[in-house]
Amino acid sequence: MEIYVPNDELEEVSKILAEEKVAYEVTDRKFALMVEGNKIADVTEVKAQLLETDVPLIYDQGPGIDQRAFRLPSGKKFLVTDVQGNFIRVVTPPPGWER
Repeated sequence: MEIYVPNDELEEVSKILAEEKVAYEVTDRKFALMVEGNKIADVTEVKAQLLETDVPLIYDQGPGIDQRAFRLPSGKKFLVTDVQGNFIRVVTPPPGWER
């Protein structure tokens, strides 16, 4: 899958993926992320081997905001993107969140 990571967060995301032993590749493909005609960030495409799962309910933004979640191999963290693959954040739910 492709994830579009803001350049200012690329080092941190790469570090997390490496620590989690995820097979990933930072590509040479770079894009400008635009919202309503305004550039809000420069992003780099990262290809990663992750399986999609349900977004943990405590991080669900509600109707109108569609997110995707990918559980990292440790099972303790999730990588969250929007439906287009734009990186939002890496989250670590608190103990007992599954109840």
